[in-house]
Amino acid sequence: MRSRQLSSDVLIGGDQSHMRWVEIALRYLPEETLKEEGANLAIIGVGCYGGCRLPQQYRQREIVLLSDWVFPPAGHSEGDAAGQFFIITLLHEIAHAVRRHKSPLFDKLTSEVIQAQEDEADSLAIGWFNRHVELRNNKYLKAIQTAEFHEIVDQYATLCSDIEEFQVKWHRNVGT
Repeated sequence: MRSRQLSSDVLIGGDQSHMRWVEIALRYLPEETLKEEGANLAIIGVGCYGGCRLPQQYRQREIVLLSDWVFPPAGHSEGDAAGQFFIITLLHEIAHAVRRHKSPLFDKLTSEVIQAQEDEADSLAIGWFNRHVELRNNKYLKAIQTAEFHEIVDQYATLCSDIEEFQVKWHRNVGT
């Protein structure tokens, strides 16, 4: 697994296109948040790796693992739905780390606490996204509302199951 560090000390792992998208998304974080939390973050795109071991350098940080299907395909930009989905999804996971949210599985959280954490992560991520868009003043980037983001999430919700279906069919054909 290739990895590199940004000046903010965020440890990023994955293939080149994954690292590029992570770096784009990190520009949406406020500088003070990146400065305070950067050394505590490791963001890894698992990409085409069938499996990988996380060395000690990663395990001393808040680790965000990103499935290959959340990364935008070649030719997309941060101004389209695929770019927005990726950036806000990564910012959402960073928000969980910044707020030191508990694990729904390991901390046995109630559904109300889980939802409150998700709402807080959405709010923070979308706030960071919109602040960056406003500061950039780029006509191709637009602010997004929570409802709009959830519509994009709903559009992408079937992607993982579609990939899983393809995988099952592919493995059946290879095994015969």
